Amino acid sequence: MDNYSQTGKWSRISSEPTTEEGGEDWRPLCKIQETKGRVAARNYELAVHQILKRVMGLFQACLVAKGIYPDHMTAISWAQEAWTEACTHVEAKVKYNDDIIQLVSP
Repeated sequence: MDNYSQTGKWSRISSEPTTEEGGEDWRPLCKIQETKGRVAARNYELAVHQILKRVMGLFQACLVAKGIYPDHMTAISWAQEAWTEACTHVEAKVKYNDDIIQLVSP
């Protein structure tokens, strides 16, 4: 039985957490299967799916509010900020990587 079933919160799912500058424990992403070609959300654990749902909405809100055609670096920055905010919303502390940011930003 996984920790989500026991507690109802994704933040309780943990492998070995790592410590960031702020002293908070953030754990790396956990893939459930290897990527075959393109990056896909289905390759990651369910906690990542929940975060991605929130991230997509937050990123789209940035596009509407700040500009529909951001340059590449701005889009990456918005995606990273959206990931951090989404983790706060779903009470999970999961690090992002380049593949995840590629899923979010155009």
